[in-house]
Amino acid sequence: MRDHATLAAEAVVWGPYPSYDDVARFEYGRLFWRLPAMRQRLLAHWLDARHPHRERFLEHRELIENVLASEESVPALDARLMQRGTSLRCVVREIPVVFGRWFR
Repeated sequence: MRDHATLAAEAVVWGPYPSYDDVARFEYGRLFWRLPAMRQRLLAHWLDARHPHRERFLEHRELIENVLASEESVPALDARLMQRGTSLRCVVREIPVVFGRWFR
């Protein structure tokens, strides 16, 4: 369980009006990415020609995979991304959603 200081530091990253859909996509994405079988399913789903965000994923694939695979804390990850000219909030919005009956 995260303590109050950790939650406060993460709140700074997500801002005063966080998108809980984005936060959930990041948290669940990280959890699923750690499981090799689930990682393969996610990649197959996001790379499927039927996925409407496939092209955006391909544009940002390296960055998305790097963020999902990271073990860094949310503030540390955001700081590293800021050095690259982006932020965690921006990258998380590029993580494609998972939907459709064809997610297998």
